[in-house]
Amino acid sequence: QVQGHRKSVGSNRFCHIAMAEPDYYQLIGVDRNATLHEIRSKFRAKVLAEHPDKGGDPKKFQMLNKAYNVLTDNEKRRRYDSTGRAEKSAEEEFVEGFAGGRHHFEPRTKEQDEKAIVSLQDRIIQGTQSHEEGFAEWLRQRDQQAMVLTDKDFMKTHLFNASELATKIAHPGPVQHLLGSPKTDAYGQALGGAVQVQVKPRPLKKTIDHDEVLVRMLAVPVDESMVYADLKKTGVCLGVTGVGRVEQAGTRVEDLKTSDPVLVLPKPAKFSSSHPIGTARTLLTCGEEDLLRIPNEILDELTPEQICLTPTIVCAYTVLEQFGSKLKPGDSVLLNAAHLSASGSALLQLCKLLKLKPLCMLSLPGSPKNLAKGEYGSKSAWADVDSRAAAPPTVRQQYERISELLVTMGAEEVFPDAVALLRWRDRNQRMLPKLALDGIATRDSCEQLIHCLQSGDKDAQIVVYGHGVAQPLEISPPLLAAWGGRIVGFNIARWVHSLSGNAKKMMAVMENVTKLVRANKFVLDTVMYKVGEDAISDAFSRAADAADNTQVVLIFPTLQEELTLSHQEQKAEMEKQARVKEEEAAKKREEDERDKLKSDWLNLLFTDQSVAAMSPEGPLSTAYEGGNTSNPSALLVWVGDDPKSDAAAMRDISAQAPSAALVSLAWSDHPAGEAFNEFSLKSPEVVDGSFYLRDRQGFENQDLDMLHDVELLGRCLLEAIEPKLGEFGLDWDKVVIMGFGKGAGIALYASLLNIFPKQVSAMVLFSPIVLFPSFLAQKMEALRKPGAGKMKVFTVWGNRNRSTPGTYRQLLAQTLKKAKDVHCTPDTLPDADHSFDSKSVNVLTSMLPLCLPR
Repeated sequence: QVQGHRKSVGSNRFCHIAMAEPDYYQLIGVDRNATLHEIRSKFRAKVLAEHPDKGGDPKKFQMLNKAYNVLTDNEKRRRYDSTGRAEKSAEEEFVEGFAGGRHHFEPRTKEQDEKAIVSLQDRIIQGTQSHEEGFAEWLRQRDQQAMVLTDKDFMKTHLFNASELATKIAHPGPVQHLLGSPKTDAYGQALGGAVQVQVKPRPLKKTIDHDEVLVRMLAVPVDESMVYADLKKTGVCLGVTGVGRVEQAGTRVEDLKTSDPVLVLPKPAKFSSSHPIGTARTLLTCGEEDLLRIPNEILDELTPEQICLTPTIVCAYTVLEQFGSKLKPGDSVLLNAAHLSASGSALLQLCKLLKLKPLCMLSLPGSPKNLAKGEYGSKSAWADVDSRAAAPPTVRQQYERISELLVTMGAEEVFPDAVALLRWRDRNQRMLPKLALDGIATRDSCEQLIHCLQSGDKDAQIVVYGHGVAQPLEISPPLLAAWGGRIVGFNIARWVHSLSGNAKKMMAVMENVTKLVRANKFVLDTVMYKVGEDAISDAFSRAADAADNTQVVLIFPTLQEELTLSHQEQKAEMEKQARVKEEEAAKKREEDERDKLKSDWLNLLFTDQSVAAMSPEGPLSTAYEGGNTSNPSALLVWVGDDPKSDAAAMRDISAQAPSAALVSLAWSDHPAGEAFNEFSLKSPEVVDGSFYLRDRQGFENQDLDMLHDVELLGRCLLEAIEPKLGEFGLDWDKVVIMGFGKGAGIALYASLLNIFPKQVSAMVLFSPIVLFPSFLAQKMEALRKPGAGKMKVFTVWGNRNRSTPGTYRQLLAQTLKKAKDVHCTPDTLPDADHSFDSKSVNVLTSMLPLCLPR
């Protein structure tokens, strides 16, 4: 596995002892202040005596020639006299080449510094500028690139059809893409912080334009611009830089050829943090102007995962060169991101080479934040800060480990925050730095750096070179005004593309760094993760960890691996689709079988072949019996939901109909009514009416069970009424059914679906709960046999009854209208809910004369 494999730029460390060169003066036999003439005279005498042809020692003869070459070269002799060595080390070559050699061991004098600065007073003394000087200044202020129209610019927009010059991409399959999405809450609002990542294969476009290049990416560094990308939508391919090789070039691309090594560094105006170029993919299509060719000198010495750090290393170099122009060896530089990835490590090592003294602020997650607040230069801004809070043991261990590493790499001192630095400076009477480099770019980072810098009249400045966590900088205006310094931003991509010479300078800097790597003077720790194999989320977590200074680098599969992976994925996708189709077919067969069973079950309900008809469970029990039981003219049957509480009302009703017998039947006590009795009328689906609107296609198992229970209870109701009719010598046309709630619904189903052998005289139903009126209408159409006359049905509803919503009442009324031998009369009780109270009793007694048979 590639994951977790640590690799260092120049990490093949070896121990070597610098052998001291011999004393060339003693070897030739002259004093150290000998003239050139004396050296030549002594050399001739010595070289003749030590010549191998005359029996001399060949090694000594060779050393004499080397001594003569050194002592007769003024520059080599001066270096030999001062250092004891004639040749430059890689470190000395780097220092002498940095910024014109101002950090060399012989720094520029103060007088030379002052001469190099053109003051406003000198400009005033010189007087007004000439016409030529004004014209030259006007030219300098013009955008030279906007003024020039090259042949390439002309060809892009004129003379030909770009689609005719397009080149077909040779790679046939999709390639791996590292996609990022903003972290959001449950409502889709962006939360900020690190992005969420995933690796997915994505197809390529079929052709590249005449001025485009197809690059096979080899390595991409994971930096803050990727981890904290300011994305506005999901599925954005991440990556702003990287190294690769040209796979295909457009027909109008002249400077790049197939297999050329290139560094992807797009123009900032074309892409942004919310819309990156997307280098984190195996094949990248980009413009020729977004690529820089890598010289062979760099390619021979460094690996792709090392070369991809070129923008980071050159950024550190250029920041020190441009903004540290007035610093001399021994001056301090303030860093707040020395512990973060390759940028901080590069700055530290470059400062060490230039004899600068970095002061590092090391802020770790979980450690107390002691912030300097108040007026600039005031001791109270840091002296009054309560810093007694201690960091957890694990954070303290991380701080000690990283601090030791930073000191080893060149840091003079390491501080947890600005307050600690200011207290250290006060104890040691040290000068504050003039230059601070902000690489974390958080809300309060610049404000804390200001408190730790000299004032602006001493040329103090802050350079913001890091992407940070995509947060705006917050600085108090009074603090900024009191400080008076400069805050400057630096972007390596903008710097490279601002001048054509900067791209060459970038590669020249990397050639110098390559020499330092070869001499083991420059080291960067990297860890590689392979896209498509390793856990990329772990890579991003590691890159976002402030306690881990290792640079994370992504490497990509080869095109052959992509093709193999694509074939495997296609095969797996086909197998998956086949399994899905098979599962869908099996599911459909199961659903069809279940639908058939359900349809057969529903067709059998309320027929002679139903389960309820084949397996009766006995009559309903009698809760009350009264009225004229000796010779009644009619039979009143009450089917309520609570027979015990209805007993008093039954006595009042029997008193109002002295010629009729009255029977109250209890369905809720019957074993068949247990499930129906537990059904809640306060559930949301009942209250909003959606339960009543279900049709046979949407019935669930529990709906089928309840319909079966209603049929079974209706047949039990029949078994309870028939003996009474035989006892009293009455027929069904002398029966009046009265009921409430679920009991009224049971009675209505039994009457309308021919469970009763004949039609009853009338029905008075208070707030009837009739399951699924649309199903009742279908069964009536299939099963009901019209009676000889019209059956009167009175429905009484409470206007505050939430268990019988208006949509249900309308649907039930439409169902009853479909029964040709039924005459339905609805009524409404004011201020009534789902209950059978004294108001309901009064209404029932008033309706009895209309219902009793004559």
